[in-house]
Amino acid sequence: MDPLLATALILALMAGVVLGFRLWVRAPRGMSERDPPGLRTVAVFCGDDAEFFREDRPDDQFVGIRLFGLLCAGLSARGVLVENARRVPFAQMAECVVEEQRFALVLERAESCWVASVEWVPNSSAVRRYMALTHRVFSPPDGPALRRLLSDLHEWLRSHPKLADVRWHRKEKWLFDDPSDPAETPMRR
Repeated sequence: MDPLLATALILALMAGVVLGFRLWVRAPRGMSERDPPGLRTVAVFCGDDAEFFREDRPDDQFVGIRLFGLLCAGLSARGVLVENARRVPFAQMAECVVEEQRFALVLERAESCWVASVEWVPNSSAVRRYMALTHRVFSPPDGPALRRLLSDLHEWLRSHPKLADVRWHRKEKWLFDDPSDPAETPMRR
């Protein structure tokens, strides 16, 4: 075989593999890491009660198992359907269904505080693969379901007697370690 033809064939094969991979793993269209205008989807709060750590093991990377269970139960009591609760690296995660829309609720420990964030849940396997490979987090689109979930989450955090100093941050700032401009509520009043 001619060396030039062999090189062209190899380059065509490589291009086919790249195109196939890009079709298999796709970024979501129209989604961003920016919260919708007027909304904040990251809650930072304090609470070091020993009860929150009761089910944690000292040698395990997962913390807040009990607190996350209480949070999920509190949201369920407010009419939010909580499904697929599971551990993810260094955090707890569950899917919250509000008015037939799915959102991810993630609870993690950051230094001496807790961070609860509401995130967009992808509906296609290609986008899920993209997010798993890139570790990107997207904000959910605005709507009545998101606003209800944020309101229910805020009410539960404020009503718990052993949690304090609840502050809401915009996702795009929090992701880049900019905790400036916290707000008292998740929605602009």
